[in-house]
Formats: sequence, C-alpha cells, structure tokens
Amino acid sequence: MLPHKWYIAGTGNMGTALGEALQRTPGLLFAGWLTTNPRKQLSHPVYSITEYADKEAGVFLCIPDRFIASAAESLKQQFSMVVHCSGMQPLHPHCDAVCWPMQSFSTRVPSEWTNVPVFIESRQVEVQDFLLSLFANLGSDPQVCSQEQRQNAHLAAVIANNFSNAMFMFASTVLENKGMNPELLLPIIKQTVQKLQSTGIKDAQTGPAIRHDADTLLMQMEMLKNNPKMQHLYHEISDAIPVLFKK
Repeated sequence: MLPHKWYIAGTGNMGTALGEALQRTPGLLFAGWLTTNPRKQLSHPVYSITEYADKEAGVFLCIPDRFIASAAESLKQQFSMVVHCSGMQPLHPHCDAVCWPMQSFSTRVPSEWTNVPVFIESRQVEVQDFLLSLFANLGSDPQVCSQEQRQNAHLAAVIANNFSNAMFMFASTVLENKGMNPELLLPIIKQTVQKLQSTGIKDAQTGPAIRHDADTLLMQMEMLKNNPKMQHLYHEISDAIPVLFKK
C-alpha cells in the first residue's frame, strides 16, 4: 500500500520547490522536511535526517547526487518508501523510484510546475502510476522513461540552462569591464527565448558566426585579448555554431 504521508529530504532549491508543490496536492499529506540543519525555518516542521523516522511515510530525496546512494540505504530503514529526484543517478537498490523534473528552481523565485516535463522511473507499476498522477495534478507533463532517456534529458537541460546562464555571465562581464550596466542584456535575452516558440531553434540563430563574418569575428576576438580564457571560449563557440546549424 502506498503511503499518503510524505517528507522531503533536503531543503535546497529542489527540496523547497517540491515541498511547496506537495502542500497543494490533493490526497497527499506533506509532513515536513528532513535535513542535517533542523533549525532552518520553513513553512512545515523540519526534522533531523539522521534521527527522525516514520515507518508509514514516504520520502523524496532532494539532496546532492553524491549522497543519494548512502542516504537511500539509511532512509529505507526509517521510511516505507524512498524516491530520489536526480536526473543522472541510477535507480539505486534502496530507492523505489526516480522522479526528475526538467526545471530549474530557485528559492528567490516562485516555483513553476505547469507543463514541466517530469521523468519517472520505477520497478513497481503502482509507484509509477502514483507519481504520474501526482505530477499530472500539479499541471506538469509526467512521463515514464528509461534511465538512459532521463540521463540524456538531464545532459540536454544542463547545456540549455546552465551553459546559457554561464554565457549570460560572460556577456555581463564584457559590459561590466567597460563600466556598462549588465541589465542592458535583459531585453535581448527575453526576446531570444520568446522567439524560439515561433521560429524554432534552428531558424532562430543569428550573429557573425552563422553568417561567416570573418572580419567581425576577428575584431571581437581581439577585443578579448586581455582575457585568454574568455577569448578561447569565444573562439570555440564561434567555431561550433556553423557545425551545429549546418543545413
């Protein structure tokens, strides 16, 4: 029998966002967080992850990947069901399932679950169906997947989200070094993302690299000469763009 009471291990971005979501999920009782820092103030009780137990409840593991295997083994003795939320970690022997949302969360921004793909993997059909229903009720796009599919989705998400944000930081640094406001980038960043919904990724690409404007590329490389690492990064990405968008 599946537990109706659930805890979350971890009070970081993912754990906090999932906790907020579970609190508005009908038919499910969210009982609080488990953490190594039980003094942290949240909307529900916070318990010690090493000392607290509830044999009739389940727990979602929202902790760094390197701790999942050992934490799952320990928590499986304290709770009836363990589900981890990593995009890359396998379905460990002491885990009943994996549910990984392809979304980036921040405690400074309200969590968004609507239309978010959630990749679900379980050895038990009953658990799989429970997770599909849970995230469907949140308005997400839950789907059963293999480990390979989930890991490839995570790799793609890292490239699309984390790498692009690093590029925003690169661009921000270029402006800051000349005493210019990085917020000047916000309109073009917003427009770039919005454009993808109408043109698609392939047709959205613009710039000197896709146009093979060699003079412009050389001039901008020269502008970065005082920062060899950034200059190298600019060169590598500019070389990659024609390959990625080769027709």
